[in-house]
Amino acid sequence: MQEVDMVVIGECAMRIGLAVCLACISALDVSSAVGQHSAKEAILVGPWSITTTYKADRFDNCVMSRTGDEVNAGFVLGKDAFLLQLDSAKWHLERGKTYPVKLVIGSRIYDAKAFAETKTATIDIGDRSLSDALRAGTALDVQGEGATIRIPLDGSAAAFDRLTMCFNKNSHTGVETNPFVAPSQKP
Repeated sequence: MQEVDMVVIGECAMRIGLAVCLACISALDVSSAVGQHSAKEAILVGPWSITTTYKADRFDNCVMSRTGDEVNAGFVLGKDAFLLQLDSAKWHLERGKTYPVKLVIGSRIYDAKAFAETKTATIDIGDRSLSDALRAGTALDVQGEGATIRIPLDGSAAAFDRLTMCFNKNSHTGVETNPFVAPSQKP
């Protein structure tokens, strides 16, 4: 009889342990999904999606993106840069290589360099007149040696305004101070 009781107790312990483990796993899945959801919330402005990106729980940049037929386009506004990122699953770029490109908006042409990763090209949009032209243009053509990528700019003026608001709002929040050091008393 004692052996039967031990088996029953063992089975109960395993069931309780399994239930506790499943509850813990479910709680972890829910908390990670909530965390991912808050980090990936998007605001839609016309065809553009505006998201905020964090690295190690600190604000990094805001991204304005849209998906095309074969190429995804995203404008990244960060503390030190304004970039255009293009990616496609079909690309096989040489990682680390710089490709010369022309950016064409209406009658304006800008020379630029695309910095390559395997499936992504990044272009610096540091020129203020180019930034202004993006807001007013109807399409951006990125002309490479072998092809031209067309990015429609419909709704871009409002989306760029929202991108700027996103960056301004998030770059000023969460500034950390050291609680162990007294603030300076300088006026």
